[in-house]
Amino acid sequence: MRGFTNNSRRQRARGGYLLLEVVLALGVAVLVLSGVFALAAGALSISETIADEGRAQISQETFLTFLEKNFEELPGNAVVDLKAKDQGSHFLSEITFQNVPISFSWAGQTLSPEAIQLATVLRADGTLDIVLRYFDEEILDETADSPALQADPVAEIVLLRNVWRFEWRVLDGRTMEWDYEWDIRGRMPLQLELNAVFHRDGEEVVHYFWIPPKVNPETIINSNNRLPGGGQQGGQEVPPEGGEAIPTVPPVTPGRGQPRTPSTGNPPGIQLPGGTR
Repeated sequence: MRGFTNNSRRQRARGGYLLLEVVLALGVAVLVLSGVFALAAGALSISETIADEGRAQISQETFLTFLEKNFEELPGNAVVDLKAKDQGSHFLSEITFQNVPISFSWAGQTLSPEAIQLATVLRADGTLDIVLRYFDEEILDETADSPALQADPVAEIVLLRNVWRFEWRVLDGRTMEWDYEWDIRGRMPLQLELNAVFHRDGEEVVHYFWIPPKVNPETIINSNNRLPGGGQQGGQEVPPEGGEAIPTVPPVTPGRGQPRTPSTGNPPGIQLPGGTR
């Protein structure tokens, strides 16, 4: 009897695994595979997030570099106009530049716009698009009293999409005060401040753009042709209608040589023809 009992136990042990053992093995395998897939999905999500943040950072840096380069190259006769509008959740702005020598290719043709405009456009989802507009005619008048002319742009380029905040401020170089609008003709702001949040949950970015003061080329042309129809020959100014040539007086820089006198504005000891005024 004892030998028969031992043989039956051995046969039952060799027969296979119990159902409970199979269920437990399957459960452990499922847990291990779930953990592996969760780790793989997490690593893939992290890599995609890092890639998206990298692309967004590159796009932001490229955009800021583009603005900085163009602001620094503004000529002395450029006209700048900034308008802001409160839309409740956002401030919409339009900054317009005129007399800016910029050319671009559109549909295979080279175009030279008369004015360009960087505008914020409110989207249906509450975010902003940053749009660059090109105009083939001047839209700013010579005086700030006249509003900008209504004209359709010949081309539009969306530089950024889904921006949460995009606000401008300008620094007046004479008063050193910041303002949200600028309509002074014949003078450009000293600096531009951009306050932006490029994503809904992104960090606030404050960037300053320097506008170097430059001489208006029209001023240089007018100074070379002070008399209508006149010119210079051999250090003498020729009157437009003939007559005796008037010798020119070389300018004297204050602090170098003789100082200027407040009454006449000329160095002492130098008399202009016809007396002083």
